[in-house]
Amino acid sequence: MEDLQPPFLFATASGERRRLGALKEAGRIHAIGPRLYSSLPKQQVARATRAAWASIVAGLYPDALLGHRTALDYRPDPDGVVFLTATTNRRVEYPGLTLQFVRGPGPLDDDPAFLGLRASSLPRALLENLSVDPRRAVVRTAPIATVEHRLEQLLRDGGAIEVNRLRDRARVIATTLGWAGAFERLDAIIGALSGTRPADAVTSPGARARAIGEPFDTACFERLQLLFGELQQRALTTAPEPRTTAAHLRHKAFFEAYFSNYIEGTRFEIEEAEAIVFDRQIPAARPKDAHDIVGTFAVVSDPVEMRRTPSSSDELVELLRARHLAMLSRRPEAEPGVLKTKPNRAGETVFVLPEYVRGTLGQGHALYSALPRGLPRAIFMMFLVADVHPFADGNGRLARVMMNAELVAAGASTIIVPTVFRDDYLTALRALTRRHRPTPLVDALRRAAAFSHLDFTAYPRALAELQRRNWFREPDEARIVDVP
Repeated sequence: MEDLQPPFLFATASGERRRLGALKEAGRIHAIGPRLYSSLPKQQVARATRAAWASIVAGLYPDALLGHRTALDYRPDPDGVVFLTATTNRRVEYPGLTLQFVRGPGPLDDDPAFLGLRASSLPRALLENLSVDPRRAVVRTAPIATVEHRLEQLLRDGGAIEVNRLRDRARVIATTLGWAGAFERLDAIIGALSGTRPADAVTSPGARARAIGEPFDTACFERLQLLFGELQQRALTTAPEPRTTAAHLRHKAFFEAYFSNYIEGTRFEIEEAEAIVFDRQIPAARPKDAHDIVGTFAVVSDPVEMRRTPSSSDELVELLRARHLAMLSRRPEAEPGVLKTKPNRAGETVFVLPEYVRGTLGQGHALYSALPRGLPRAIFMMFLVADVHPFADGNGRLARVMMNAELVAAGASTIIVPTVFRDDYLTALRALTRRHRPTPLVDALRRAAAFSHLDFTAYPRALAELQRRNWFREPDEARIVDVP
């Protein structure tokens, strides 16, 4: 057994002194703190210790209770501190990790198990984090915004029933442990979020928005802020539209409507789409699909409509509703013009819940208004609508219409996302939605803006050029040709 490689991190156990001594003498392990040894190089210890914090606590101090901010986050705080409720106050230091013991009551019956330990239940943890004691040398409570966010999230996910259940349990705990002051603060926050107490009981933006009746999705807002920051720091050129003839605008609007619907699964051969839009030949077998293209074309080919941009959050909502109604008027199951009343999702992506749509659009509009006109606003508006997904159906098409309206209003050339570029576009969207990476989306739409800057005046010539550039090919069949 002596020849086996020692674990990277391990605690001492009774009867191991001889083995530890031999390993230390051989230079195979070294002590890194009270009762803890490592076989890692010293420069790697801090990272490993912090990553293995729960195993270290469970191995060395199994009777301690995870408490205070650690019971909310289940991870060390930004300074590497883990807070533990115990029978004494003390501080134990390891490389990259500090265990802060706080004297307090032991586990209650409903304090859950966690990796060989116990942790404060959510009602207890919230009370612990709302305790106020100016004599404390160590701040062991989470920021108030974290507490408010957890309660706002519980109200969103579980409704009033779950929040009231938590408050009832917290009241019992506070009475049992003598934490009346913390419960008063908790009760005030819950009341503000529920609309039964003054809104000034909460301070974080998301909590205050809910308290005044305009809740917004904080996760979506975080993504919007990331995109806003990316757009502010990028030098994006907005290409002007030099061609203003009716033929150019009409033909480009046709291709915009065609490809935007094709991306969403409303697929016709180009000759069929020409007959539907230009000759009003609605196929009897697919009337709704045909009207989706006609409706989209009607919006994007109207120069007056496409110059309208929202100057307020209320105008944004009404503009979205009007355009959605115009595009999907023949598809009643999509509830044209009506903001969604049920949650929607696409694969792994869950979009903003119905009760958060108006508030999130309002927060987004505030960021949008601070961006330069043209391509920055166009990209931001497209993602805002796509990420909120305010309607039951048709959100992708509407997002691209809103994007191009920003460009038309700025006198700029509009963007088309052809079939061959579909995967690049959708992958870039997911990079921001799922991985919080805004750069791919900005790069993809900047590239699309460049290759969409074509002359559509003569329809046969434009169609031939799009075919030469592979616009109608599937992404797995060809790559887009975006240079003359």
